[in-house]
Amino acid sequence: MADTQETLKCPACSSEMTKVFIAEKGINIDVCSNGCGGIFFDNKEIQEFSGMNEDISEIKSLLAGKNFMPVDERQTRKCPVCGINMAKTSAMGIEIDTCYKCGAIFLDNGEFELVRTKFKKRPKVTPVEYNPNSDIDIREFFKEAQQEELLKEEGYRRLNRLSVLGRRGRISLFSVLFDLFL
Repeated sequence: MADTQETLKCPACSSEMTKVFIAEKGINIDVCSNGCGGIFFDNKEIQEFSGMNEDISEIKSLLAGKNFMPVDERQTRKCPVCGINMAKTSAMGIEIDTCYKCGAIFLDNGEFELVRTKFKKRPKVTPVEYNPNSDIDIREFFKEAQQEELLKEEGYRRLNRLSVLGRRGRISLFSVLFDLFL
């Protein structure tokens, strides 16, 4: 986990971000407290707050009662740590900005609480132990399913390339078959 010590510019609104020291975790979180209200997590910092019982009171108090400037959430953002474009990724139905070079994550105003709420509401999954004596090898199953899908796609492409000359000029075989069966 790389915790940047220098003051960062917000990737959404370019305002100077405030460092919030989370003593319990020993890390600094970058919060856009005077701009858009976004939160920037260096590589793997967000994992420190995966539980709903994690104390985020320092962040909440910094953001409480403020009106933040609106930002275009669709715009491409640059990572303030390494300067490359961040990718839009979806997590639990929430679009977040992720830097694939340094692993940083930027959440727009309100998204951090939304992620935590959705994480809390997701169903508990019971881990299944691997059974070497099982009749089904799940990796082989998915590999075969993927191969079948590729074969289907290739068949559709070949059929679509076949064409015949009809009274309306060049038309696809699909059109001819469609006309025959109607």
